[in-house]
Amino acid sequence: MTNSKSSNANTTISRTMTRDVVTPVTIVTFVVSTVTGIMLLLHWNAGLVRFSHEWLSVVFSAIALWHLAKNWRAFMGYLKRHAARAAFAASLIVSVVFTGMTGTTGGGANPGAVFGALSGARLEAAAPALGLAPDKAVEVLKAANIDAAPGETLTMIGERAGKTGAAIASMLAAKRPR
Repeated sequence: MTNSKSSNANTTISRTMTRDVVTPVTIVTFVVSTVTGIMLLLHWNAGLVRFSHEWLSVVFSAIALWHLAKNWRAFMGYLKRHAARAAFAASLIVSVVFTGMTGTTGGGANPGAVFGALSGARLEAAAPALGLAPDKAVEVLKAANIDAAPGETLTMIGERAGKTGAAIASMLAAKRPR
């Protein structure tokens, strides 16, 4: 009788854990990953949300894998149906093709290193690298209420404005003619 009570207690704890902890965490991480993913897609505050998007997506994926393992029999039951197999295969194929068409291998590019180097450059040297003449760069910064003069580094200009040199470089790059 003790084994039966112990087994029932473990089942109750498992159900309570799933219902009271795992389900809310799954919902929250799904919603946050969705919202931050859309923000990244729209390039809206990407620097602010990238870290949370990546790590909360890892948490969501871990919970999803746990859910899959816990419900493996039911999952395999779904795959016995032709429509479910077709949907699974189609979504997998589309995902792989889409990733192949839009993804990059990086090729060793390091934007942080580029912005770091630009931050230490004087405005008259950095502006042409960002697609602007030095006088146009000064105009862009003045329009943003940032004092700048040739001879100053982007870091110096940024510090005075309460920004980083990389932020100044990004601001200038965004204003280059297309």
